[in-house]
Amino acid sequence: MEFITRVYVMAAASFWLLLSIGIVIHCRHRPACKTGMSIFCLEELYPAGDFVRGKLRRKDRKRNDRIRKLLELKSPVEAEQVGANAAAAPYTYLMMLGPIALMLFAVSASASLLLVEILLIGFMCCAFDLWLNSELDRRHTELERQLPSMLTELSLMVNVGIPATTAFARVAEASNGLLYREMQRTVSQQMNGMPADQALQELTTRCPLRGIRKFVSLYRQNLVKGGPDFAIVLEEMAANAWVQRKNSARTQGELAEQKLLIPTLFMFLGILLIVIVPAFQNIL
Repeated sequence: MEFITRVYVMAAASFWLLLSIGIVIHCRHRPACKTGMSIFCLEELYPAGDFVRGKLRRKDRKRNDRIRKLLELKSPVEAEQVGANAAAAPYTYLMMLGPIALMLFAVSASASLLLVEILLIGFMCCAFDLWLNSELDRRHTELERQLPSMLTELSLMVNVGIPATTAFARVAEASNGLLYREMQRTVSQQMNGMPADQALQELTTRCPLRGIRKFVSLYRQNLVKGGPDFAIVLEEMAANAWVQRKNSARTQGELAEQKLLIPTLFMFLGILLIVIVPAFQNIL
């Protein structure tokens, strides 16, 4: 890269950096919501990023979907705060790290370094959504694994004549798994005066799996109508949940086998090269 071009790039980066510093100073009195989450960097500067997003009139199109996912992990107030930070984070990273990347490029004149910087900043901009999806996948897997056991335990208690609400509370205290902890939270909310319908609705918000939604719907109907059919339907749900768990385990095993084929193929190619290359050298 020619010297004059590097000077222009450095000048543009310097102007960008000074503008960013000016925006940070302008927004210094805006309150910053510090969530303390390790996935967020430079949280103190997020008000400046939010200011830039507002000036550019960029709408947060992922807001509703992001809030819906965050409600599985956080309270409504915390979900709003984390969602706001997630929207402001990319603009903050671009505003503060962009000029530094250009300065390093102007000094080194290395296109490969610039590419690495762009990829790093791009990853930082997408890191929160990647983390959120990964966290929810892990959470859903754990809930799916614990659902059959919970339904079986509840079905056994109801079948011996224990009232549904008492059985629900006893099953919740029977283990310390994720699903059981969420059930404990629901029981605690009801004991603190929250209506059962609202507490169960929040349970389905935190655990939005289809099987759990179906169970909560059945449980709510039993609280309203009662009747002996609850134990029978609950037993059927438990049997179906075990079948689904077996099918899921089989599918995950097949996927694991497919993933193992790739390193096996590379090992085979490496061995093949070790054998073939000396043979060709001897022929030549």
